[in-house]
Amino acid sequence: MEDRVVEFSEVTKRSAYESIVAQIEQAIDERKFQVGDRLPSERRLMEQFGVSRPTVREAMRVLQATGVLSSGAGDPRGPQVLGYSPVVLRKSLGRLARTGSTSRVELLQFRLSLESTGCLLAAHNRTDQDLADMRTARTAILGIAQPGSEAGRIIEAYQATIRRASGNQLIEITGAVLAGVIGELVDQRLESAPQDRAERIRVADHYAGQVLQAIEVKDGARAAHAVRTGIVAYYDDDLSAEERAAIAPVLTA
Repeated sequence: MEDRVVEFSEVTKRSAYESIVAQIEQAIDERKFQVGDRLPSERRLMEQFGVSRPTVREAMRVLQATGVLSSGAGDPRGPQVLGYSPVVLRKSLGRLARTGSTSRVELLQFRLSLESTGCLLAAHNRTDQDLADMRTARTAILGIAQPGSEAGRIIEAYQATIRRASGNQLIEITGAVLAGVIGELVDQRLESAPQDRAERIRVADHYAGQVLQAIEVKDGARAAHAVRTGIVAYYDDDLSAEERAAIAPVLTA
């Protein structure tokens, strides 16, 4: 693949690596580099930016850590531009949840909005294959009550089939990221209260069935209502009066 010719500007010494990161990200955003393209070599970047090797390497480390570039150790070619990956978003959202920077209510409000929209679109866009995938995933939920099962993963697998059927890649990507965080919380609560496992799963399956039935007949409003009601019912025993009041507007939207 032929390297693209993109000229970068010299940077000041103050926060030089940050300026390099910003210029490269801007070049990618402006499509001067496409996915799979390679940046100039390290030496050429040093010359263009007017900085030292350590400064260029620091910028490359940042861009690799954020999933923008990939560079193999000892590779004489320049770093390669990567396609979007939800990994960084998943890590950021997970950190927000674990550190308490975002509350459980905020996570639930976000999930209620996202999953209900996904159901609305899925009811309109779903194919016969989508329905088959949903039915298979829903059947798996009934086995969660057995010891050692991964509740979060199995429930998420069902919801993922609906998001895929929505035909909206932003809902699919963001939903998968959110589910990674929510799934951990689901598993933790079932492990901490094993006596509730069967009842929790019964609730999950009941509303999963309602959602599926609505999507089968292309009733998006009913599917959206069922998924919102099901999510709240699953967590209801743990919600305070204040938390219920905070999510009420989303339920009636």
